[in-house]
Amino acid sequence: QPQKAKKKKKKEEVEKTKMYIGNLSFDAEKEDLIEFFSEYGTVMDVYVPYDQVTGNPRGFAFVTMPAEDADVAIENADRADFMGRSIAVSKSLPRGQKAPKKEIRNEVKLYVGNISFDSEEESIRSLFEGYGTIFDVYLPMDRYTGMSRGFAFVTMSPEDAARAIEETDGYEMDGRILRVNEAQPKGYSNQNNNSYSDDDEWYSDDGEEAANE
Repeated sequence: QPQKAKKKKKKEEVEKTKMYIGNLSFDAEKEDLIEFFSEYGTVMDVYVPYDQVTGNPRGFAFVTMPAEDADVAIENADRADFMGRSIAVSKSLPRGQKAPKKEIRNEVKLYVGNISFDSEEESIRSLFEGYGTIFDVYLPMDRYTGMSRGFAFVTMSPEDAARAIEETDGYEMDGRILRVNEAQPKGYSNQNNNSYSDDDEWYSDDGEEAANE
């Protein structure tokens, strides 16, 4: 009697999505990413590339999650603050394939100078939340001392930003008189000469490098 063919149980495969995580803190480790993205669902895999020569992290990572969870993560974690940096979260595309153009959000980045070294990000956020919705707050920290560098950047809608500049420029916080104006990319010429770059050189409205005087 012929043997009955055994039916193979087909394991249902979960559709998954690999995400690219950019602008990552060099202090971020695999465990930190797992903990952060677990808020949005199941983390299936995390890969943090390291420089082969120096052994240092390369400032980005890849996180794989079930497709539905990944959609939630991209929606909520893109531009979120993670270990002091505003991270970029998007679907990882095959090499050579370009991402579709994102809808440009109408926003203004404000430079907030002369901040006390004792001021915390939460204090800055609380102050500016009084003038509208905040998209992002970035308080640069000194990589050697771990202390605030005496300035910050707050991103808001143009209308809210204009109101915030009007109300907070010259405002006293933690014993310091704040300087608040619209930040511009370094090299951008305008009458205020206020500019910044994504490196360590940031400039205030009078063209001087940002510092806590």
